[in-house]
Amino acid sequence: MQGFQTGVAVSADVLHGPLRTLAGREAQLAARMRVAKALLPAPPDSLVPALVYLTQDPDAGVRQAARDSLAQMPGEVLLPILQGFKDPALLDATGRALHNVSRAAVEVVLNNHTEDDTIRWLATMGGSEVCETIVRNQVRAVRSPAIIEAIYFNPSVAQGVVQAMLEFAVRSNLNLDHVPGFREMRAVLLGEVVDDSGGGLSDLKFQSAMLIATGQGELAAQLLGQLSDEQRAHIEEKVMSSLGALIAKMSVSQKIRIAMVGDAATRKILIRDPKKMVSLAVLKSPRLTDSEITTFAANKTLSEDILANIARNRQWTKDYATRKALVFNPKCPITFSLTYLRTLTPKDIKDCASSRDVNQTVSRQAKRMLETSQKK
Repeated sequence: MQGFQTGVAVSADVLHGPLRTLAGREAQLAARMRVAKALLPAPPDSLVPALVYLTQDPDAGVRQAARDSLAQMPGEVLLPILQGFKDPALLDATGRALHNVSRAAVEVVLNNHTEDDTIRWLATMGGSEVCETIVRNQVRAVRSPAIIEAIYFNPSVAQGVVQAMLEFAVRSNLNLDHVPGFREMRAVLLGEVVDDSGGGLSDLKFQSAMLIATGQGELAAQLLGQLSDEQRAHIEEKVMSSLGALIAKMSVSQKIRIAMVGDAATRKILIRDPKKMVSLAVLKSPRLTDSEITTFAANKTLSEDILANIARNRQWTKDYATRKALVFNPKCPITFSLTYLRTLTPKDIKDCASSRDVNQTVSRQAKRMLETSQKK
C-alpha cells in the first residue's frame, strides 16, 4: 500500500475508448471533471473503471466528483461491474472510494481478486455489514491476522461479531499477542477468568456505549431513546452518565474492548474497575496519552498494581510530571517512589519533605536529601 487514503495506484490501462483521452492524467481539468460527473455518454463497463481511476486524480474536486458519481450509481448497474473486476489495484481503489456504500464494499470483499491488505483497510473503515462479511471469510483471517486486529478496533462492529471472530482466532492458535487486550480476551474466552457480569449488555446497548465512547454521544442518545427533549448543552453530561451506567453492566470482554477503542473519558471510568484485568487493560490501550498517564499516576484512589505498572514503564517515566506524581502518591510502591525521588528538582524534594500526603518513608528520605545538600 502506498498510503492509507490513496492505496495502490490504478493504471491508466483501465481506461477504454474516448475515456482514455478524456480521463487520463494529460487531459484538461474540464474534461476530467465532465467524466467524473458522468456527464459524457459511455457504457457502464467503461465508465465505472474510469470513475474509479479518477478517484485518484491529482485534483481534489475531480476525486470527490468521481466518488459521488460512483456512490449515486444504481446498484443494478454498478454491482455487476464490480463483480467482474479482476485488477487488485482497481478493487483497492473501489473499496477505498466506496467503503461507506455497503453494497459496493461488500462486493469488493467478496471478490477473490481483492488483496488481503485491501480487506484489512476495509475492516478498519467499513461499516457493520462490510465487516460481518469480512469475518465470514476465515481463510483470509488465518492468512492475514491483521484483518482480525482491524475488526477488533473498529467501533462499528457488533460485539457479538467480534466475540465470534476472537473465539475463532483462539481455536486456530493465531498469534495475536501483540494486539493490545488480546491476551486478556483470550483468558476470558478460555474460562481462565471468571466473568460474573451475567452476560453483559446486548449488542444494541453495547453499540450505544461505543458511540458515546468514540465521541458520538448525540447519536448514541438517539439510539437509546434518551435526551430527545434535552438541549444540546446538556447532552455531554447526560451521555457520560449513561456511559457509566452501561459500563457497570458490561461483561469483562466488553469492558476490555471498549477500553481499547474508547476515549479518555471511557478510560477514566474503566481504570477504576474492580476487575484487575479490566483496569490493567486500560494501560494497554493504543489511544492512551501521556497526560492520562500522569493523571493516573497522581490518582490516590487507584490500586498499587496500576501505579506499579506505570512506574515500571520506562517510556512513561521519561516524563517528569509522571515521575513527580508517582513520588507524591502514597499508594505508589515505595521502591519506585524512592527511585524517582532522586530525579526531582530541589524545590519538589523540599515540597515532598514537608508534605503530609506522601508516604512517610519517602518524606523522611526527602528530608535527608535536603540535609545532605545543605552540608555541601
